[in-house]
This record gives sequence, structure tokens and C-alpha cells, in this order.
Amino acid sequence: MACSRDALCVVPVAQHGVKPTINRELQRRTQGIAASCHSPACGRNPTTLTTAPESYLRHHTIMIHLSIPSLAGNEERYVLDCLRSGWISSVGSYVTRFESEFAAYVNAPAAVSTVNGTAALHLALLTTGVKANDDVFAPTLTFVASINAIRYVGAYPVFVDCCDETLGLSPEAIRAYIRDHCTIRGKSLVNRKTNRPITAMMPVHVFGHACRMDELMTIADDYNLTVIEDAAEAVGCLYRDTHAGTIGHAGCYSFNGNKLLTTGGGGMLVFRDVDCAETARHLSTQARTGDDTFGHDQIGYNYRMNNIQAAIGVAQLERVNDMIARKRAIHARYSDAFQDLDGLQLFTEQAWCRSNYWMGLVRLLRASSADFRRTMAAHDIQVRPIWQLNHTHPMYEDVPRGPTPAAEAIQQSTVCIPCHQAMSDQDVSEVITCCSRFVERNCCL
Repeated sequence: MACSRDALCVVPVAQHGVKPTINRELQRRTQGIAASCHSPACGRNPTTLTTAPESYLRHHTIMIHLSIPSLAGNEERYVLDCLRSGWISSVGSYVTRFESEFAAYVNAPAAVSTVNGTAALHLALLTTGVKANDDVFAPTLTFVASINAIRYVGAYPVFVDCCDETLGLSPEAIRAYIRDHCTIRGKSLVNRKTNRPITAMMPVHVFGHACRMDELMTIADDYNLTVIEDAAEAVGCLYRDTHAGTIGHAGCYSFNGNKLLTTGGGGMLVFRDVDCAETARHLSTQARTGDDTFGHDQIGYNYRMNNIQAAIGVAQLERVNDMIARKRAIHARYSDAFQDLDGLQLFTEQAWCRSNYWMGLVRLLRASSADFRRTMAAHDIQVRPIWQLNHTHPMYEDVPRGPTPAAEAIQQSTVCIPCHQAMSDQDVSEVITCCSRFVERNCCL
């Protein structure tokens, strides 16, 4: 669908990760509704966004997807090897190979594969000693899985604001919360709002950009806090030449289908301490004692990755640097195209970070982000808002938090645009054209 149309039909954004049904006849009829707005009888301004009937919109085809996995290497070969050998469960050579090669890639002492990134977070919290009725500093601007994992162990989040320049945990916001709401009792930092000890923090490297880890680690050292990095979106992201996820006491990665490195679904957990890794591995296999009598020595979990997922992961890891390079090249084109565009701001890495640019992020400085999303969808470009802030979810609305003005402003004005490695140069050009024309007209193309 060309970007030169003057009248647009507002089309709702497809659910993230779900490819809409293709229905060419309905698509043609939908386009006809937009075209009819050029008629004097229409009574509408031809540059005004119009809404097609819901029955048409449900079947509209999204042509440039927000995220598509790149499976162009040895994925098929390795999966066929699993199928032909019969090793398809969590016991198989690709599981241990993926763990070993991933640990080497991020330069971690040990890695433990899991069924998904949320399971990795749960195991990290358990293994590092975060327990029931502890408080944990966490960002309100992150996917809800980060926060849910804290509750899985009976602990509670304490929401703090993010940085404008990283979108991650703000060291200043944490220090302000400690100053205003905490006290020291013995060796513990106690939250006066809850009378619970704050024992940990969870920096989340959102959208593939690292948090300000030196400052966060200094706070952790000052107050004896465990640091669990959520690097779900940050495979290959570097903080001062160190891989995100390997700076704190534990780091967690996700290999969901929309991630840069995917196994369809899966996760990885890395530790500073090899003994912690072995504890996590033990818990991930139902805490089985290893004998043939099905003995178990504590409550465990069925959290192990299977051999087929790991086989895909091994193949993905072989190409991860090329995939990052492609995403960074796409982002560089966006940066060149948008640098003088008044009204749209492209989120860009800090000098001390090498982002993997998991998603492209644009901030609408004057126009409505909802109008932008509808406009892009009308041109067959899938975009999405960023997450609803966690303190606004009903199960977390009573959780203690500090002021969150930066997170609130970012959430309202920021939209994810395609930046995946499978995009063609023409795809990138079309995204640039549509974004630029939206901003130039401040409402629609």
C-alpha cells in the first residue's frame, strides 16, 4: 500500500506477535472507504482520519510487521537432528551446548537455560535469596513479567521512575526514595512505608538499552542490595564493553518469538557465582536428586528448556552478531532520516552503550501517539504503544512508589516502530516516509 494517499482509514493495530488474517476483498473495500472521502458528497476533509466499519478492520492485512524472527541459518538442520535422533525433551546435547556457548558469548561463568524469561527471573530471585516480605526496587516502565516474578517469591515491588536517556531505572529516583522513605536498621535498609526490608533491585534493560549500571551498583553496595538484571530484551547489548545481564549478581534473558535471538520460547539465566548456577539448575529440574528413585530434596520447578528450543538457540547464536549489525544499520537509517524532523524524536543509544535496538522507538512531541499508531496501521505498518505502567495495573495500584513523571510522559508519547533484521531496505524506506509525512502534517499523511 503506497504512502501517497491523502485520505486515510484508521485501522486498529494488530495484537503484538499475531499475524492478522489476510482477506483481500475486505481490504479492497476498506481502501474504497478511504478513497470515497475525496468525494464532495463525503462531507469530510480529505486529510481527516476516518474510521472503517469494525467488520472490515478485523481482517486488514499488516504488511510490515513489528517483529519477525530471522531463521536463515542452521535452525532447520539442528531441529531435524533432534527429531531424527529422538532427543526432543530437556535432556539433549543441544541444551548443554547452548548453555555453554551462550555463557561464552556473554562472558559469564555459567548459564542455565529455562522454559522462558519469566522462569529465569523467578529462579534468579529464589537463588539469590530474595524472600517473602522483602521489598525490591523495580521500574514501573517495564513488561509486567518482571514485576510478577517478584511476587512469585512473596516479595513486593517498590516502583521508581526511569531515566529519559535510557528508559531504565533512575539512580536519582532510587536515592530520592531512600532519602525520603527509608531508614537503616542494623545492616538492613527498611522501607518506612511498608516496614519491610528492601533487599534487592531489578534493573531492566528495556528495548535493548542498558541501564546506568555503575551508579546502580554503587547504590547496591551502599545498602547491601542484591542486583538481578532483567536483560530479556538486551541480548548483545553492551554496557561499557560488558554484556548487559552480567554486571549484577544474576542476569536473565528471554528468547521469545519477538526477541532478537529467539528459540520460539525460552530463557537463560547467568550468574557471577557458579554455585548459584548449579542451585538454579537443580531447582529447574524439580529439585531431583539425580538417582533412579525419583528423590527430590526441596520444592522445585519444571523450568528446563527442551532440546528443540536449544537447537534453534545454537543456530541463532551463530548469527547473533550479524543480526545485531542489521538492526543497527536499520536504526542508523532512521537516525539519518529523522534527525532534522521537528516533532518526532528517535530514541538513540548513549555513548557508553551499544544497544541491540530490539525495537525502534519514536517519541511524538506534539501529535497524538494514538493518531500516529492508527495512521501507520492504515499504511500496513505494524506499530505498538509501550507497556502500560505497572503501578496502574489493578493488582499493583497500591504498591508503594516514588514519583514517576518521566515514565508517565514516555508512556504517553512513545511508539515502537519496526526495526527487525528481516526488514528489506524498501520496508525501511516506507516506514521513514510514513513517519515523516505524519509529522509534517501533524495528524495524517
